[in-house]
Amino acid sequence: ATSKSAPNHRCFMKNNFYAQCMADCAPGIHWDDPPQFRTRWTCLPVGGPAPTPTPTPTPTPTPSPPSGNPLALPFLHESLKYPSNADLLTFHMYRAQGHGDYPPLNVNSGNLAGIMWYIQNEVVSGAYGSGNKFGIERIRRFKVHVKATQTLIDIQMNFGVRVAFDYGNCTGPDCRFDWENYGYNVGCNNLGSFPFPKFETNYTGGIWYSLPGACPSMPFYQQTPECENLQPGGMCQGQPTGKGDCTWSYEDIGEEIWLGELYGETKQSMQQFWNNSDDPKANEEKVTAARRFFEKKYGAELPNPPCDFDKDRFYRR
Repeated sequence: ATSKSAPNHRCFMKNNFYAQCMADCAPGIHWDDPPQFRTRWTCLPVGGPAPTPTPTPTPTPTPSPPSGNPLALPFLHESLKYPSNADLLTFHMYRAQGHGDYPPLNVNSGNLAGIMWYIQNEVVSGAYGSGNKFGIERIRRFKVHVKATQTLIDIQMNFGVRVAFDYGNCTGPDCRFDWENYGYNVGCNNLGSFPFPKFETNYTGGIWYSLPGACPSMPFYQQTPECENLQPGGMCQGQPTGKGDCTWSYEDIGEEIWLGELYGETKQSMQQFWNNSDDPKANEEKVTAARRFFEKKYGAELPNPPCDFDKDRFYRR
């Protein structure tokens, strides 16, 4: 697609939710973006063929053993082939979504504070224009069961690094190191800490998660049965065992609130609801309002466990 106001410009996608028309687009970080929005551009042409993705730089990856298939991600530790002795964690995760329904595989999610900050920062902030952007109209709630692999428990963690997914493709940090050393683990990060965002969000206790499904090394539109077989991901049916390919499962019974409903429940306009984004107390009230609305419709929240990811211990292996 081209821009009508600038015929020499093409329109490129940053992610699932945002596109912009410009003369050209280089995949990766655009350093002229505002710091709080400085995330990777895919640069897929709107209405055009997908370009070959540019690999994302990763920190000091561990070399893989020789393999006849570049899609193979062999586990480097024998214990990843067996169930772990980790505790089973059961809690609620949340996703901000539009009208489309799809399973939470190879996506990022959060606790409620983490998702509310995402909506505040990227959806209703006005940074990409007026109104509600990215097609996001609702918050969904899933019951998630997580069991860490033995290599994670051995370094006293239930969660690995929170990786980013673009169209289902793990873009970092250092996805291969992650999967090969710790299995297809559920990652987390406390907002304000590595890997992103590393600045004050004013949403106390916010957490983001990553949920690896099959073939996390390819975008959804390129995934193949061969890749899904060689990279099975961590989602499994029933109770997870903590094996490298069975670290989490989820239950989706249709729990959701629409943002318009939330504004009506609090008797506020969208603008009134999201006012005072730099005020931690005001933001806590937003999270509390959303939590109470979920609990009014579906029952009490299962609180999230602490995000215990530690960067130094994780990358010391």
